[in-house]
Amino acid sequence: MTRDADIIRSRAAVRREVALAAWHAIKSELEAVGLELTLFGSLAKGGFSTHSDIDVIVKLGDSGISRSAVDRMIRKVSRDIPVDLLFVEDLTQSDLKTFLGT
Repeated sequence: MTRDADIIRSRAAVRREVALAAWHAIKSELEAVGLELTLFGSLAKGGFSTHSDIDVIVKLGDSGISRSAVDRMIRKVSRDIPVDLLFVEDLTQSDLKTFLGT
């Protein structure tokens, strides 16, 4: 391994830890108001790298909580890690299968 590769691997590991902490904060915040959410993508599957984001699907259901309120809650706790936010209500069964592998 070269020094550059070691630095990149170290930065990716630190960013993954920050992203995991952000995911747990997001999960806690949204579940506290009764929302269901699912992590998918590279953080869920183990391929998270220095340029990855957190991929989240949220089910609003009949919560009465607006999309913008959910977005604000997530941005408040996600630190400097970008979040790709999708809503179940906007997805087809095929989309869900693709994203969640179900």
